[in-house]
Parts: sequence; C-alpha cells; structure tokens
Amino acid sequence: MHLRTLTLQAIGPFAGSHTVDFDALGQAGLFLLEGPTGSGKSTLIDAIVFALYGKVASSEASEDRLRSAYAPDDVESVVDLVFEVPAGTFRVRRTPAYQRAKRRGSGTTLANASVKAWRLPAGADVTAGTDALDSLGVPLGNRLDEIGAEIQKAVGLDRTQFVQTIVLPQGEFAHFLRAKPEERRGLLQKIFGTEVYERLALRLAEMRREGDRTSASARAALTSGVSQLVGAARLGEQEAAEIRAAVDAAVVRGDGLVEAVRAAVRARTEVLDARADATRTAAATADAARRAAREHLDRSTATEALLRRRDALRAEHAALDAAADVNAEAILQLTAARAAQAVRPLLRGADRARAAHEAARKTVTAALDAAPHDIATPPAGTDLRSHVQVAGRSAAEAAGALARLVDVEAGLEGRRRAVRRAHHGIDDLIAAIAADDRWLAARPDARRALVAELDAARALAAAAGEHESALAAALQTVTAHRDLAAAELGHAEAVAARATAGAVAATALAAERDLRAARIADLAGEIAAGLGDGDACPVCGSVDHPAKAVLEDDHVSAEQVERAEAARAAAESALHAAAELCSVLGERSQALLARVGTVTAEAAGERCEAARAALARSRAAAADVARLLPALEGFDTLTREREAERTAAVSRLAADRATLEVTLQDLDASEAEVVTGRGDHPTVAARHSELLERVAASSAVLDALVEQETAQDESRRRQDELAEGLAEHGFESADEARAAAVDAAVLDELDRVVTAYATRLDRATAGLAEPAIAALDDDLAVDVGAAREAEASARAEADRTSGEASVAQECAAAAAAAAQAVHRAAAVLAEAVDVAGPVSRLADLTGGGGDNARNLSLATFVLMRRFEDVVAAANDRLLVMSDGRFELVRSDEKEDVRARNTGLAMRVIDHRTEQARDPRTLSGGETFYVSLCLALGMADVVTAEAGGIDLGTLFVDEGFGSLDPHTLDAVLAELGRLRAGGRVVGVVSHVEALKQSIADRIEIRPTPAGPSTLTVRAG
Repeated sequence: MHLRTLTLQAIGPFAGSHTVDFDALGQAGLFLLEGPTGSGKSTLIDAIVFALYGKVASSEASEDRLRSAYAPDDVESVVDLVFEVPAGTFRVRRTPAYQRAKRRGSGTTLANASVKAWRLPAGADVTAGTDALDSLGVPLGNRLDEIGAEIQKAVGLDRTQFVQTIVLPQGEFAHFLRAKPEERRGLLQKIFGTEVYERLALRLAEMRREGDRTSASARAALTSGVSQLVGAARLGEQEAAEIRAAVDAAVVRGDGLVEAVRAAVRARTEVLDARADATRTAAATADAARRAAREHLDRSTATEALLRRRDALRAEHAALDAAADVNAEAILQLTAARAAQAVRPLLRGADRARAAHEAARKTVTAALDAAPHDIATPPAGTDLRSHVQVAGRSAAEAAGALARLVDVEAGLEGRRRAVRRAHHGIDDLIAAIAADDRWLAARPDARRALVAELDAARALAAAAGEHESALAAALQTVTAHRDLAAAELGHAEAVAARATAGAVAATALAAERDLRAARIADLAGEIAAGLGDGDACPVCGSVDHPAKAVLEDDHVSAEQVERAEAARAAAESALHAAAELCSVLGERSQALLARVGTVTAEAAGERCEAARAALARSRAAAADVARLLPALEGFDTLTREREAERTAAVSRLAADRATLEVTLQDLDASEAEVVTGRGDHPTVAARHSELLERVAASSAVLDALVEQETAQDESRRRQDELAEGLAEHGFESADEARAAAVDAAVLDELDRVVTAYATRLDRATAGLAEPAIAALDDDLAVDVGAAREAEASARAEADRTSGEASVAQECAAAAAAAAQAVHRAAAVLAEAVDVAGPVSRLADLTGGGGDNARNLSLATFVLMRRFEDVVAAANDRLLVMSDGRFELVRSDEKEDVRARNTGLAMRVIDHRTEQARDPRTLSGGETFYVSLCLALGMADVVTAEAGGIDLGTLFVDEGFGSLDPHTLDAVLAELGRLRAGGRVVGVVSHVEALKQSIADRIEIRPTPAGPSTLTVRAG
C-alpha cells in the first residue's frame, strides 16, 4: 500500500485546509514529520487511519479530538486520502461527527459522520485537487458500513493490524512485540493470507463430522429398513430376530456388507413370492364362475322387465281409445281460439288509433284557447295554419333582433363601474410617479457616501500584506531572542563542561607520564628478575650476572601504563567533544546575536503587538470591503429597479388614458342603442320576453294541428288492417273474433291436453311394436330369485379367494419394496464408510491429532514457518542496531496456560548473558528499536511473498528520543536501507539529530493565534 495525497481541513490543531503530497516525499524514501510537542504530528497519523477505518490510530484515544477547536462553525471537518494498492488507486473522503451551531435559532446540533469513496482511473493526476478529483473515478458508495468493508478489502488489513504494521503510533508501537501468540496468529494470518490452510482444516473437520453423520444416518436407515421388512413380511419374533442378527453381523464384519445383507433378505422374500402365486391362481378360477352366474342373472332380470312393460303398454292403449271423442272436441275449440289470438293485435291497434285521434282534437282546442286572440282568430277567408305560421315567424324575427341588445343592457352598469375604476387607477399612477421622483432625487448623495466608505476600507485592507510581513519579522525576532537565551545558557554550560574535561585530561596525562617514568626507572629490576643462570643479558649480552638489579615492590607494570594511556585517550576524547560542542554552541549564539542585532527583547515584543494590532485592523477593513461591495451593488440595483418602475408607470398612465377615452365613447353609443330598442316597454328584456311568448304560442298551435292530422291518418289505416285480418281468419265481424278469444292460460291448457293425448297414443303404439316385446310369447315365465341366489354364492367365493390373493400379493410386494430399501441402505452405508475413512485421517492430521506427533494444526505450522522468516529478517537489522547484543528467537513454549496453540511465542536472547528474556522485560529504548526491527522484518517478508500485502509505506511515531547517539545512527542507517526496496518511511519526531539527518520533511508549526500550519519540503 502506497499513500499518494492527504488533504485535511478543520482537523485537530489545523483550522484551515492543508494537503500533503506523499508522492513527492516518497522520492527520497525517507522523510521526517517534525514539529513541537502538541503541534499536530500525531494528528496526521490519526487522519490517515480515520480516513481508512473511521477511527483514530490509538485505541485509547477518542474521535472527538478530530474536530478542530479553532475552526468556525460553518467550516466542515474533512479528511481526503488517495492511496494505491495492487488492486488500483482509491480515494476516500470522510467527515467525523461533531457538534455545530444550528442554522436557525440558538444552540448546537450534531453533524453526523459521513464517508464517500471512489476508484480512480489509472494515471489520474491525484495532485489536481479535490474539486478536480470529484469528477473522476467510479463511486463505491456513501454508507459507512459498505465503504468500511470496501476499504478493508482493498487494504487487506483491519484497523488493529494496520496500526501494528504500517502506522505505528504512540503507545502502540511495541504492541506486536509484546502481543500474545493468539494475537500474533490473527495478524500474521491476515497479512500472509494463510486463512486458506485454516479453512482447509476446518473444512476437513466439518467433512469428518459430515461423514460421521452420514454413516450414522446410513446405519439408522439400514436398521429402519430391516424393521420395515419385518413388518411388511409379517414375520414372527424368531424370524425377525434371525434376520436382524444376520444384518448386524454383516455391518460389524464390514467386508461384503451389501452381498451378506442381500442373502439374508432373499431367503425371506422367496417364500412370500411362492405363496402369492398360488393364491392368484385360485382367485382366477373363482372369478370365472362368478362371471357366468352374473350373466344368467342379467338375462333373467331383462326378460322379466320386458313382460312387465308389455302389460303396461296394452292397458294404456285401451284407455286412450275410450277418450277419443273428448279429444276431438278439444281440437275444434283450440283451432278457434288460435284464430282469435291472431287478430287480437289488430283489434287493439284500431282501438288505440281512435283514442289518439280524439285526444289530438282536444289538444288543438286547448292550444287555440291559450294563444293570443290575434293568433287564434285568423281573418275571414284565411287558413288557420298559414295565419299562425306568419304570426310566429314575425315574432321570432323581432325577438332575434333584440337578443343582442338584452346583453348590452345587462352589461351597462358593470361598464359604468369599470369607467369609475379606470379614473381612480389613473389618479394612483400620477401619485406613484411623483413619489418615485422624490425618492430618486435623494439617491446620488447616498451613493457618494457609500463609495467613499468603500474606498477607505480598501485602502486600509491593502496594507494587510505589509502588516503580515511586519508581524512575521517581529515574531522571528522574538523567537531569535528566546533561542539566543537558550543558546547562551547552553554555551555557558558547555564552557564549564569543557573546563572540567580539560582538568580531567590534564590529570590523566600527568598520571600517564608519572607511570611511564616510574616504569623506566625500575626497568633494570624487571629485566634482572627475568634472567636465569646462563641466560644472556638483553642489554650487554653477558651470561654472568654478578650484581643483578632488585625489582621494587611498587614496580609499575606494562598493563598499568596501558590503562593509564587508555584513560588519558578517553579524557582527551571527552575534552575534544566538549570543545567541539562549545564551539558549535558559541557559533549558534553569535549567529542568533547577529540576527537580533540591536533590537532588545522588549522592543521586539512591542513591535510584535503593534504589527498584530495593525494586521487586525487591516483584516477588519477587508471584512468591511467584503460587506460594502455587495451593499453598493444592492444600492445600485435598487436604484435601477425604481427607475424601471417609474418608466413603466409613465407608459401605463398614457395607455390607461387612451383606453378610458375609447371606453367612454363605446358606453355612450350602447346607451343610445338600448333606449331605441325598448320602444314603449320599460326595458329591452321585457319587450324581448313578450315576443318569445308569442313565438311559443304559435309553435304550440302548429304542433297540435300536425298531431291531429297524424292521428286521423293512423286511425283510418288501422281500420283497414282490421277488416283484412277478420276476413283472413274466417270471422264475420270484430265482435265474433272477440267472443272466440280466450285467456292465455286456457289456450295453453287446451294445447297441453291435445298434445299429451297424441304423445301418449304414439308412445303406446310404438312400444307394443318394438321387436323385443313383439317377440315375447303370451305364456312366457322366468325364475329371477333362483338366478340371484346362484350369483350371490359365486360372488362370495370369488371375493374370498380374491382377498386371500390380494393379501398375499401385497405382502410379497411390500416385502420386495422393503428389501430394495434395505439393499439401498446397505449400499449407502458401505459407501459412507469407504468415504469417511480417509477424510477422518486427514482431519486428525491437519487439526493436530492422530499421527501428528507435535499436535500442531496445519494453519499454525504454516504461520510458524512464516513467523520464523519474519524473525530472521528482523534479526538482520537487530544485530546491527544492538551491536550484536540482542537476537529474536521463536519459541514453542506457551506463554499462557490458556493458550490453545504453540509455535508463535517469542523470546529475546541477550548475548551478554546468553539468557532468553521475555520481550516485556526490555527497556524503553530497547523495546523501540527491537519493535522497529520486527516491523521492518515483517514488511520485508510480506513484500517478498507472492500475493502478499504490499507494505509500501511505514510510519514510525516517536521513540527516537529514548535512543543514545550511537543506536540512533544505527537505526537511521537501517531505515535508509529501505530505500533500495522501494518502501517509504515517515519518521515522526522532534529530535534535533533527525532534523539534521533527513532533508525531506513535513514541518508543523503552531501560530501565535493557536492553530497549526503545515509545510511540505521535498526535493
């Protein structure tokens, strides 16, 4: 995993928006994240972890620390991270939950946490800014749970594993070193992707349980099948016990299970099959006898029925012959009634036509009575219809001519009111135009005052840059004074330390000189002490030694001189170091003194306060500019709108006056026309109503006349139709037809009686002529009772033999089906036993049981080998950092009696004592660099593993301050070696030596106002 860019806003001590380009920092492979304590170094680590997982790095810290206390309420807290993994480039934007001010009213409300994520296209410019990136990529969603799952899937680690391998924050740096084996197991398994081995072992164990369940189920099925066979075959207790014993013996034996079960079952089913065949033959013979008896019974019953039917038909035919005269009379009456029924509609039509003619004559009389006298009474010699038509047409034409004037008369009052309203509207427009003129006259002076205020604010705001420069310079001078005081104090302490080191060096030099002089003075005694008789003197070569020098008791040895020389060298080295430090601090003091110049600390503070006040005034003026610009624009907009309103009002006034003049002319013309149209009536509407009444009366008379003529024609036509109908059906007159008519019920009854007589006579004659009845002898007789008794006896015998055969066949079939079920259960059991054996052995082996001598599961064994690789890679660096003192080893011991697995414990070998130590006994500095070596070793192994997680970026948060200079140099050398592997290491520290050693850095500085600023220096 490689980090590309990080953008944060209103997070922790950062009130504004800041962006970190990790691509630029990663060019050197090593960069420093430095700043004073509490300035926000760890906040960047928290921001990265929060963007990925929604939580900060440390498990003991709260997410409430993410919201910046310096940010305004309307500024949103945001973390935007772009990172790259083998699966592609991803961007995630996350906001924390925090309390913000309500947009309406007072108080605060909770702003909920949110998240968005995108997959960016290959080659996308991730430094283009968040606005440009918003239009790129494929969205992955905006729900907290789904984005969390997608990010964890892409990174390959959960939050705990991430902070133990990539981001090593304060307080959790050495967690993996001190973790229990079970905790290491989960992390290693996730990093190295060895879950497949654990899933394999779990799957084998599940397969073993499935095999055991299958075998048990098969045994139960076989036992159940045997019980069903016993019941189906209706075996006795002894036979049932024998077959169960035979099957159980076959199951215990195992080999040949299926054949042994088949043989035991076959012996029982063959007996049942023979019994079923014998009963089936007896049932067939009895059924043939039953069918013959049934056929004889059916013939006897049919003959008896034919004899009874012949007797009944003969009796019915005799009765019908006796009623022949009555039937003939009914036929004559039915014929006359049907003829009268045919002319009945003609009689009714003629009666209705006469009544309608009479009613039409009465309607004409009533219409004439209701009409005006001049319409109802035509002049002598004039036809009534023609006179009424002329009068009605004349009234209709007059009414049509007045119809428009009725509407005109009705609308006159409304038009008069509209004229009055138009006069009032014109007066209002004149007043509004006058008010606009007064308001616009005062606008120029007000605008000039607003422009003057804006120009003054702009001039004051333009000096903000100058005041910022002055403030920065004053702050630098204040900082230089503070650093100068510290440097002078350090220089004084260094001078004292140099003087002390000089005295120690002088003493060590004098001691070495005195010891060398004493050794030289007593050298003769030392040489003499080593000469034996006959040995040549190394000085004069003589073998005679008449007066050998005596070795004094306080003789100085060569070892003493060497120790004095070493002490003198160490003292001189300490003096040199003290002098060097004194020189460095002196030069720093001089440089700081030159920077402050002649300005005193008090004067620098006063300048700082003055610059800060001036800058505050300029910023306030900038706020005034931002306020006055919209105000001026709004002022001008209002002026233009009022001018436009006045122009529109003037135009509307002219149009309204012209419209009013035209309206008055039209009103005068309409009033004159109405006066002419009403004549001698009070209103036009009254004259129009009278004309409409004359039109209605004329129409009523004309309609009545037409109706009378139509009714007279219809009456004559109906009388002609009636005469033709009477003659056609044989009636002399209408009264004769009415006398022959009967009710519908009587007619139906006559028809029913005649039809029934004919039907019964035809049925009796046809029945006696049927061949089967005509062929019967007059003296024929049959015995149906004897035939029925013979059929019942044969049927009972057939039922008995059929029942026995059915029981025998059902028993044989049920036993055969049960036998097949037993055969299948035996085959399933044999197959289950064959399959479960190898699976059970493999499950025992991979789960740590059975033939597994070390009781190690397969997953633990694989992780143990990977862990050994991690430890070996860590030792490559640890031996260098610790000068060969410490070495990590994997241990098979359980650190806890409750631990389930072995092989992932760890010990530290201290080569000074050659003792194995618990990692928790290391000191703070030792824990730091041992943990660092372990983390780097894990990164090496994971990167080398094909398909593993690419740990391309590593952050180390603090811990360097606990190292001595020599160990710090070794640690930095090892971190530098990571560049060759393509990894990038970010060091989080405020140690001065790291600032001098690492050029690329992220500098974080708190401002005097409180919030921190961030600067990236790379390249």
